[in-house]
Amino acid sequence: MMSQEAAREAISDEEVAALLEKNDKEGANAVRPYDFSLQRINRTQLPLLEDICRNFAERAGPSLCGLLGRDAGMQFDSLESAKSADLQASLPAPASLAVLRLKPLTGHAYLSVEPALLLTLLDGFFGGSGRANADPQAAVAPAAQRFLTLMVRSFAADFAAAWLPAAPLELELVKQETNPRLLQLGGQLESVVVAKFTVEFAARSGRIDWLFPDSLLAPIRETLAGNGAAAPARKQQAWAPVLTAALQEAQIDTRAILAQAQISLRELVSLSPGDIIPIEAPQQVTLLAGDVPVHRGRFGVSQGHNAVKIISGAQA
Repeated sequence: MMSQEAAREAISDEEVAALLEKNDKEGANAVRPYDFSLQRINRTQLPLLEDICRNFAERAGPSLCGLLGRDAGMQFDSLESAKSADLQASLPAPASLAVLRLKPLTGHAYLSVEPALLLTLLDGFFGGSGRANADPQAAVAPAAQRFLTLMVRSFAADFAAAWLPAAPLELELVKQETNPRLLQLGGQLESVVVAKFTVEFAARSGRIDWLFPDSLLAPIRETLAGNGAAAPARKQQAWAPVLTAALQEAQIDTRAILAQAQISLRELVSLSPGDIIPIEAPQQVTLLAGDVPVHRGRFGVSQGHNAVKIISGAQA
């Protein structure tokens, strides 16, 4: 190995500075910085995981609409890989993080919501216009953290359905975290798969990221590296007609939230019979089966009964 003195003799400090000096005339030959900590995953490396993320975005968008009672959209952007130490350092502080367990996998996954986006969605949830809030501490307030819990719960069914081609997973919220330094992402050199999504609401957009440590995905990584093709299931001819008929005759309860009003506790306790709480009739309502949005429609009256006229479908 070359000693430091030999290295100084081989190349001087002036020569080092000349090599690193940026020269606009060199163009493509100029020295350029490159961040090795965050690298985009080639879609041929984990093709099934990319399909899962795209499927999740398609399902979670309508669920977010149902939670907010307003139009919102989600799209999958990319898969990237980062070293845990670099990723942890890049997270905002305070952060809006949900620590999750993906049963039966061992370890934790994480959901990171951009604080500004969380506050925009929270404002829309309470009937606001989705205005931005510049105070970073507002994202760690109790109301924002409770709304983050509602988001995670609304995504649980969509997450399980999207991951079904790879493994039957059950999403469970362990806790919420606002200090990214307390996350257990693994060793400093362990890689973390980052699935990036963009959420659009009220003419604003923001990021939601799923963080999957390599140790968590290790048991199913071979499956994720495949294309998701599986042997076709054998049809049960004797049961198929019976199940089909039973499903077609199955009855489900549906509901629609027509309007919501927010009043203070002082106003609530002062109410008396005959008082009126003003509300605005919505132009459209979302028809829900359980918590799953299935249709959009307009509220009205048909043959003396309250009714919803279906005008479009919602992908569940």
